[in-house]
Amino acid sequence: MAPVEAFARIVAAADAEIDLARAAFLIAAARYPELDVDAQLRLLDSLSVACRPILGDDTEPLHSCNVLSQYLFDDVGFRGNSDDYYDPSNSYLNEVLARRLGIPITLSLVYIEVGRRLDIPLVGVGMPGHFLVRHRDVEDLFIDPFFGGILLSEDECAERLEQITGIQFRREHLAPITNRAFLTRVLRNLQGIYRQRKDAYGLAGIGQLLGCLGDVP
Repeated sequence: MAPVEAFARIVAAADAEIDLARAAFLIAAARYPELDVDAQLRLLDSLSVACRPILGDDTEPLHSCNVLSQYLFDDVGFRGNSDDYYDPSNSYLNEVLARRLGIPITLSLVYIEVGRRLDIPLVGVGMPGHFLVRHRDVEDLFIDPFFGGILLSEDECAERLEQITGIQFRREHLAPITNRAFLTRVLRNLQGIYRQRKDAYGLAGIGQLLGCLGDVP
């Protein structure tokens, strides 16, 4: 099945049933036709398998997030690509896994998906101009994957938002994002990059994927 068709089938499901990682790899497969999506998913599995012994049986949220952050960012070496933020590779999950480099939303996706495999319930938080992760069951426990997986309180998120964007903080800025909104934001990031680069081929591919989400390219 072609990547765009497979993506359309996934995002046609109820939002909670959307396989976010598979959908993100299908976005990449539309750009990299030879990409083996199942093999890429196994890479996420392998990250969780390696982290499991470090995590142990302690499911306390603060402990779980500290361990996951240390593993992904200190041990494995994922980091934010502040040197070339607008490189499109930062938005393709296969490239993020291969290079250990990404932007806030794709690093958050890695964090959420590895956490899910470890039974750590996490949600994405689409702040304006930035992207965070929150522990689903603790309202004041946020993670910033772009800055090394640092753990933040709500007040610290507010400070970070105002420092990065100059936007005055409102609590709704920290609301969890839906899976469709997550994927749309990934695609909108790529659309902006390809438009800036005048990459007609890239824009056409992103337009097809956005169309599957009912979005207007």
